[in-house]
Amino acid sequence: MNKIILPLITIIIFWFFLFGIRLLGYFASISEKGFRATECGSDGCSDAVFLLGTIWTFSFFIVIPLILPVALVIYWGYKKH
Repeated sequence: MNKIILPLITIIIFWFFLFGIRLLGYFASISEKGFRATECGSDGCSDAVFLLGTIWTFSFFIVIPLILPVALVIYWGYKKH
């Protein structure tokens, strides 16, 4: 269990400094302009482009750099025991 905690803390700190600070700015922009205006820009976009952009943003900021490494560390940590 202790072999899992240190890599998890490292991943979360690394993620925060690379992506978390930018994500805070993204949320500030959503609060200021609204979600659709932030995602689509001033020109606007269709519903499909909005949905795909939202999925891409979520996967780029959260799934790939945070959830996937955390899941792999937990899987490998418990697999060795």
